[in-house]
Amino acid sequence: MKKLFTYAFMMMVSMMAMTTLTSCEDDDQYEANLLTKGDWQGYLGEFYSDRWGLTGNTYETVIRFNGRGEGSTSGRGYEVDYDTRSPFRDYAYCEFRWSIVEGEIMIIYDDAAWNPVYIYDYHLSAKRFYGYMDDGTRRSIKFDFDNVNFDEWVHYENGDYWDDTYNEGPRRSRTANADNDNDKEAVPFIYNGKSVRSGVFAK
Repeated sequence: MKKLFTYAFMMMVSMMAMTTLTSCEDDDQYEANLLTKGDWQGYLGEFYSDRWGLTGNTYETVIRFNGRGEGSTSGRGYEVDYDTRSPFRDYAYCEFRWSIVEGEIMIIYDDAAWNPVYIYDYHLSAKRFYGYMDDGTRRSIKFDFDNVNFDEWVHYENGDYWDDTYNEGPRRSRTANADNDNDKEAVPFIYNGKSVRSGVFAK
């Protein structure tokens, strides 16, 4: 009788563990599905001063998470940080790998100069994504994103952008027209095949 009870108890513990693991996997898949719907745009608290040495409230980030297919909890993505006053001149762009494991989102950038980011204690819905992230600075960085359709990615991927003000292309210094046509301002620009940095983000 004791042997039968022990066997039944072990089976019950095993089933509970399997249920817990399945529940975690289901939660991760659900959140991954939400992450990959649209783009996430907003502010990242002290992130800009930590990474770029830039302070102020004019900096913004957009992140896109692409999945590997239905039920996947990992994939590829890309991020751009930029100054809202000059988004096509002052920005940094990089691609990354992402995954969700037991509710924690990990981002590993292709450019090793960008620290990995771990997102935790967050709230994620179809329209809003907010919480905290750790970028290795031992400070909790607060973020608050809205779900948007961001259609400017093509301008950042290789540093290409054209309009009446800027004549810009990848892998070369740029010149921007100031108010006085005789006063040309060089715009620092870095393209290393893994990330693109322009203007104040390249200094």
